[in-house]
Amino acid sequence: MVNIYDNANQMAKDLQETEQFKDLKKSLENLKNKPESLDLYQRMDKLQQQILAAQNSGQPLSDDVKKEYQKINEEVRNNDELKDMITKEQALFQMINDVQQAMTKPIGDLYDDLKAK
Repeated sequence: MVNIYDNANQMAKDLQETEQFKDLKKSLENLKNKPESLDLYQRMDKLQQQILAAQNSGQPLSDDVKKEYQKINEEVRNNDELKDMITKEQALFQMINDVQQAMTKPIGDLYDDLKAK
């Protein structure tokens, strides 16, 4: 019998050997070495947490939060290290999405006979 958890753990190890993972890791190291970029990342992360908390509790965003979000977004668009990190994240998550689709295809196939034709 197959132990799917062993396979998942192996896949996690294999993920770390992919070009996409290594590229993101390198991009994050570059970001850490640029204090201005690191500060911007930390401000962006903190603001995203505030926005998520407000959304999860059903509270509207204040005008101050909206303005801060626009300001930080503009700074991110002009920051090479953050733009690179976002690009590398997107490539990694695209690969993960592709793998997830391959993994869940057999589940979808189980339902094919139930679909109206």
